[in-house]
Amino acid sequence: CRLHIILSEAAYAGNVILFIDRLDELFSAGAESVGKIDASSIILPYLELPQLGFVGTTTPGLYHKIIEANTSLRDHFTKIEVKEPDQGRVIRILEAVSPLVETKTGVRFTYLALDEIVKLADRVYVNKTNPEKSIDLLDQVAVDAASAGVTQVEAKYVQQTVTAKTGIEVGEIREEEKSKLLNLEDYLHKRIVNQEEAIKAVANAMRRSRAEIEELRKPMGSFLFLGPTGVGKTETAKALAESYFGSEKKMIRFDMSEYQTKESIYRLIGDEEGGSGLLSQAIFANPHSLVLFDEVEKADPGILNLFLQMLDEGFITDTVGRKIVFSNTIIIATSNAGSEYIREAVKSNKPYETMKTELMEELQQKAIFRPEFLNRFTAVILFSPLTTEQMREVAKLMIDRLKIRLETEKEIKLDITEAAIAELALKGYSPEFGARALERTIQESLENALAQKMISGEISRGATLKIDREDINAV
Repeated sequence: CRLHIILSEAAYAGNVILFIDRLDELFSAGAESVGKIDASSIILPYLELPQLGFVGTTTPGLYHKIIEANTSLRDHFTKIEVKEPDQGRVIRILEAVSPLVETKTGVRFTYLALDEIVKLADRVYVNKTNPEKSIDLLDQVAVDAASAGVTQVEAKYVQQTVTAKTGIEVGEIREEEKSKLLNLEDYLHKRIVNQEEAIKAVANAMRRSRAEIEELRKPMGSFLFLGPTGVGKTETAKALAESYFGSEKKMIRFDMSEYQTKESIYRLIGDEEGGSGLLSQAIFANPHSLVLFDEVEKADPGILNLFLQMLDEGFITDTVGRKIVFSNTIIIATSNAGSEYIREAVKSNKPYETMKTELMEELQQKAIFRPEFLNRFTAVILFSPLTTEQMREVAKLMIDRLKIRLETEKEIKLDITEAAIAELALKGYSPEFGARALERTIQESLENALAQKMISGEISRGATLKIDREDINAV
């Protein structure tokens, strides 16, 4: 085989040091490059030759799993742990590397720009380590600057490049962003009805994150949303993803009712054979995102333990030792636990903080959540049931979205009266299912009839459709 030929030629030449990157990939649990054939039997005889030296690299997890487990291999290697350099050393490395980049691109870097690159490299390359990620960002900024005709890069240009690449604002807060942050409650209320305390808590936490008051290694915000079905928990998550990351598509959702067994943890973080987990894949592909863990109370307790490190340290480690980094994410977990208590407490007009304190105690007493789990979140937020009046506001928001879709996609104008909206809200009101029941009512009482008439040709492009209360069931 090719490996045998290379080793033979090196042995014949003598006085050769062979460097093997990702050494683990040559052995049994390892890698696709040799068809997952154990190459240790080929390499072992050459390890004993005095004229050959070997330097290999691997991760701590894979060293323990593959190299250390094979005593014949382990005895031929001396393990040297290479630590990630601190910020000061990385800047000195960039000072040494940058002249080569400057010569190649014609772009010069100030010292403050290099310092900013080191500070912001975590924002861009969350799954890499230093100095690699800082050098990669140096290269990226240099290429962007050269393309834009910029000859000298200052710290501000580095910030602009990082914002363009990640969608996350960094550096000094601009006037437009300042206005958005200071009025975040108003923005979220365009999509969320009621839930004043919840919206306020989320907005305050996100302002602290942007002001970099919170620890940067932790997620940008982490929230546990408690409340009945259909009161706005998931909609708040979608609105936050759109406002902070620019699109609802930046929300990654996991239905935790699918992770109720001990073995299901491997579906999230990968199995012991090295297969990637769904959570690992999602974060590696979308490191700047909002991660929603729906109905978290249904997950196996072992999975809930993942949250302790995720929320406290900003990362978890998968089964092969790779870090899954959450420092550029917003984490939201939702739960229906305690819904009945919330309904009764709202009916009796209990103050929000009293209601929250009592509910936290109840969840711990019933062993639904442990204290250390609850205390890891930036905020635990209660969502109240919606009243009939608030359901009318929700119905109006849903109808407004339908109007926009019809007008932009079909050029059909929908003119619906307040009385018709009130009728939909009344028909769709459900204390048990909240706005989800209303959504079904709008589909059944309005959208189904609209679709039928559009397909039959009774409604065509450019039409204006007026709907009143009596038309709800016969559009």
